[in-house]
Amino acid sequence: MNQVLRVLVAEDSENDTELMLRELRRGGYETKSERVDTPEAMRKALQEREWDLVVSDYVMPGFGGLDALELFNEMRLDIPFIIVSGQIGEDVAVEAMRAGARDYIMKDRMARLVPAVTRELREAKVRQDRRKADRALRESEERFRQLAENVDVVFFMFDRPEKGTPGQALYVSPAYEIIWGRSVTGLYHDARSWLKSVYPEDRDKVLAGMQEMDRGEFNQEFRIVGLDMRMRWIHYRTFPVINEHGTVYRIAGIAEDITARKVAEEQLAANARQLEMMVEELRAIDAQLRLSNREILQSRADLEKRVHERTIDLTAANAELQCQIGERMRLERELLEIAEQERRRIGFDLHDDLSQKLMGISFMIKALECKVANRDMPRVTETRRIQMLINQVINHTRDLAHDFSNLDLQGDDLAVELKGLAAKMKKMFQISCQFSSKGELPSLTQNVAAQLYKIAQEAASNAVKHGKAKLVIISLYQQGNRLMLTIKNNGLPFPGIGKSSDGMGLRIMKSRAGLIGAALEVRANGGNGLIVTCILPLTATTKPAPIKVELSQQHTHKRNGQPLAMACN
Repeated sequence: MNQVLRVLVAEDSENDTELMLRELRRGGYETKSERVDTPEAMRKALQEREWDLVVSDYVMPGFGGLDALELFNEMRLDIPFIIVSGQIGEDVAVEAMRAGARDYIMKDRMARLVPAVTRELREAKVRQDRRKADRALRESEERFRQLAENVDVVFFMFDRPEKGTPGQALYVSPAYEIIWGRSVTGLYHDARSWLKSVYPEDRDKVLAGMQEMDRGEFNQEFRIVGLDMRMRWIHYRTFPVINEHGTVYRIAGIAEDITARKVAEEQLAANARQLEMMVEELRAIDAQLRLSNREILQSRADLEKRVHERTIDLTAANAELQCQIGERMRLERELLEIAEQERRRIGFDLHDDLSQKLMGISFMIKALECKVANRDMPRVTETRRIQMLINQVINHTRDLAHDFSNLDLQGDDLAVELKGLAAKMKKMFQISCQFSSKGELPSLTQNVAAQLYKIAQEAASNAVKHGKAKLVIISLYQQGNRLMLTIKNNGLPFPGIGKSSDGMGLRIMKSRAGLIGAALEVRANGGNGLIVTCILPLTATTKPAPIKVELSQQHTHKRNGQPLAMACN
């Protein structure tokens, strides 16, 4: 049976499309295809169905091969993309390959199509298998880490020792700090630091046995003295890790605290010596002690079993929690993507429909003005005024469309972007919108800065549209180890703040804050307007970077007794 091949063809010619599909069928493939010739159709096809191969013509009216390749790259699909064209230069072909195309085929050399497709499908399968193997390896390492961190024994992993000297420590489980009483970090710096705790009377025996660590055959019981001067018995065993050539290249070790067992053994030995002297008199007591000893062992076995079962339950609960966290983050990302897509759609509709219609009206009125002027009629001034007003509406519509369709943060300086937002709000809504910053602010990642910017944009827009505010103040400053973003307005307070019926805008702001680990607070500004505050905890490693803002108008205010520069844009 022929292999089924799902092919998406970006081609404006049905005949050329049929020639390509016929060549694939001749090569042994059973094709299921769809032809598209516009960006919208191609995007829809890539989103709604799965494909094994994308073939695109290089030259199409209004939608070329590089455009199709750029759209394909946006979808982040790992399937072959091949360009087929009747006219393409070597430099253009190199550019296409650099942009992500897997191969290019000339239409007069269609015999190369099937070998190229077969090769790229095979390489795609290899990449897919590699990703599965990497994912399985990460899952295996995660299971080992969870096991190592939830049991009361120490796991070691060293590079292969040489001549009795331990290699570099690659992994040490947290139980090392509990049993040895020493820092794991110190063992990473000095692989022999665990020997410093060995009891002096046992040190020579341990050092002599280190020669066996080359073969992974070290197996000794010895005593250690912690920093708290408490003595512990340790059972330390090592195992060789063999590579594919059969060579020992790492050493794994397990150290268990057997103090309780040693104490019990010593106590049992003392009891045995005493029983030997009193065997005739204490035979009955001896039998009772043996029975008690069996009960102790059974209790210990039961306890170990319960600990093991509890460990399994906790591991499963942790995995379930991680799944729930991942699902919640996925839902939040979907909510934000839906909101962004809806805003862009509205912006494009305003620009492509309303603005074009108003432009047509402006041209018609201009023609009417010319006709009236030629007849020396007194209504020329009036038509000019109408045209002026319509031009203002067109400019306003374009600004509004720009703000709806371009919501992404354009720079990495949040203060500069918020200052620009204040200027846009003032120009768009004819209100007073101010921005202020105080002191040095920490540098932020692009994602964190973008989310804070969009929270400020949403809060300011809601203040004007829903709260009828005439004054909006945006502030950004650092308070201790927190970054504070506040948006204050003098409009009407939203009804039902904090209830489950919060609007879409408030839910989106809360979701954005949650994505960056911040908290969002909304409270009344006295009896006049709202104050929206986003609080972002800062890590200890965040380095402060000065925020440089050029103030068009400066006023001196005080907040908590400190001067504050206010820019009115």
